[in-house]
Amino acid sequence: MPDQNSHIYETISRLASDMGFGDFGCARAGRMDTDAQHYGKALAQGRFAGMTYLEKNLEKRFDPRLLVEGAKTVLCFLAPYGNPVIDIPTANQSPSVSAASGISFPMPLKIASYAWGRDYHKIIKDKLHILLKKMQETVPGTKGRVFVDSAPVLERAWAVRAGLGFIGKNNFLISRKCGIRNFIGIIITDLELPCSRTEEKNYCGNCTRCLTECPSGALCAPFTLDARKCVSYQTIESKLPAGSEPVRIFRDGWYFGCDACMNACPWNRKNIPGWAEFHTHTNLLSRADGLWWEHLSQESFAERFRDSPLQRAGLEKIRDSVRSCLEQKDLYV
Repeated sequence: MPDQNSHIYETISRLASDMGFGDFGCARAGRMDTDAQHYGKALAQGRFAGMTYLEKNLEKRFDPRLLVEGAKTVLCFLAPYGNPVIDIPTANQSPSVSAASGISFPMPLKIASYAWGRDYHKIIKDKLHILLKKMQETVPGTKGRVFVDSAPVLERAWAVRAGLGFIGKNNFLISRKCGIRNFIGIIITDLELPCSRTEEKNYCGNCTRCLTECPSGALCAPFTLDARKCVSYQTIESKLPAGSEPVRIFRDGWYFGCDACMNACPWNRKNIPGWAEFHTHTNLLSRADGLWWEHLSQESFAERFRDSPLQRAGLEKIRDSVRSCLEQKDLYV
């Protein structure tokens, strides 16, 4: 490997740190045979529910060389969105009332912590494009592509290969350096860079708090998620109304995503402060109750949340999920 490539690695590492990334590492590009086997098993068992896009481009998903011609290196970056202590605001501490049903809801309505700010896809991609441009300026002709959870790339598996952490029993990447609340950004390039970090062992030990705290039983076994039962799937990805889901689940007040298994993880103590961009809507969403969502217009939703992950579900889906939580009120007694 040319000596200048080691210098490029150090430059990218320094720039990534300056940009606020919690950690950075590289892995050698190649086919992920073991991960392909696990993925195929989950697919065959129907654990991807209605997310049919996960059934497409399988070979590209397992081999980055099919995404970038001549790919040699997969660069992985962790972008923190959490806090050192779990102090994410909880919406409407006082009972919520549905304008449609008049039902008083005695528990808080909750939104997954990754959705409290701006859409992470664009925020992270913009920074990764700067890093890729730096690589191309240093070595003209360098090929590369940026990926942030929007293409057939196994981000968590690559982060493990890059030595950034291990996969917990809740299926999240866990970093011993910066905890569990991190987005993963990827650059795949034909530039050969050092890959000196080794894969970490699993540090979950005997802990099963994530499985115990899952409100719907979606974490049916360690490292095994059945999306058909997952609150996050049903409140975001599913195209069906709550009452039409093949599997009815207890949502525990979560109406967009779910942090239950993440909140239960002891590795939250290692979280580092998240980027300000990921907390821009905190004050608003911490006060948004059932009544507020019922009265919110489509125009206001589009304006307030035009750059938010909430657009993934849309206003009507969110309202449907809020109503589903309200209907489960008796389960809290």
